[in-house]
Amino acid sequence: MVARDRNTPVITASPLLQPVLIVQAALVCFFHFHSNYKTTTAGSSQQALGELANWLEDNPHERPKQQQQSRQEGEKHTNRVPRIIHQSWRTKKLEAFQIAWQKTWLDNHPNWTYMFWTDKDNRKLIAEHFPWFLEVYDQFPRNIQRADCARYFYMLRYGGCYFDLDFESLKNLDPLMHNLQAAVSYMTADTASEISIPNAFLASVPGHTFWYYVIQRITMAFVGGEVDKGDVHRITGPIMLKRAVESYQLTSARKNLEVFRPETVIGVDFNWRDDPKMRQVFLVCHAASSTFNTTRCKEFFPDSYALTYWSGDITWMADRNEQQS
Repeated sequence: MVARDRNTPVITASPLLQPVLIVQAALVCFFHFHSNYKTTTAGSSQQALGELANWLEDNPHERPKQQQQSRQEGEKHTNRVPRIIHQSWRTKKLEAFQIAWQKTWLDNHPNWTYMFWTDKDNRKLIAEHFPWFLEVYDQFPRNIQRADCARYFYMLRYGGCYFDLDFESLKNLDPLMHNLQAAVSYMTADTASEISIPNAFLASVPGHTFWYYVIQRITMAFVGGEVDKGDVHRITGPIMLKRAVESYQLTSARKNLEVFRPETVIGVDFNWRDDPKMRQVFLVCHAASSTFNTTRCKEFFPDSYALTYWSGDITWMADRNEQQS
């Protein structure tokens, strides 16, 4: 993992958990997990559930020490998302357009820490800090599922903001992150869509309880034998995340999770690709389109903090070709 901070190159981040909320989540997860633990036979995933329950149960007793350490390090994460940008890719080898967009995050956030993660870094993160999840992590049939999971653990361990590499930063995030506890974003005005909340953007204080809901859903998918059924979106991606958000919003802690409108950090509505009236705007903002133009695209979103250019069509093909060569 590569970390860069223009002022302090060494990262000393401690996971600071929210006292009341995390105890509540620990109790909910503990009893729910153990009730399922007795009636399932899913091997390592079953063990992971038990170990997650134990870890959640033990964490509150360690919190005072973590809070004291965090104060000593000068990092207080109780009132805002820490100034950390996370991005990831399979290796350190990036396409030229990814490097250009990556640079916008460094340029617009000179006082933020930038953390770049590879697949090797992701596995090391799980092995060192969340060993109870490692066996499940290793058993995912697709690498994208491991990459999806790693993002949630960035938030749990360090907090900060995660953005896919096809996002361009338009301005500093400080005003948006003020007094924020956790956030995701819609990528379409069709909020009822089951894929309306992507994991291309995440923001959080470290240790936020929402990520326990997310991890619970993923681990329970193993218990239910669902991992090899259906598409990736339903296990670790947008469909799972949307359902986790809906579940979390039914709890008393729902006010500390915000869901941004698409224009805040996503930009172009993904459903515009199928809208005859808006398709031309989508194509201007779509990296794989012959009419793609970042300057024109940004003119449509003068108030956005960031834009995604939906470069998956390009990067997935390049990644596949590299693996086959």
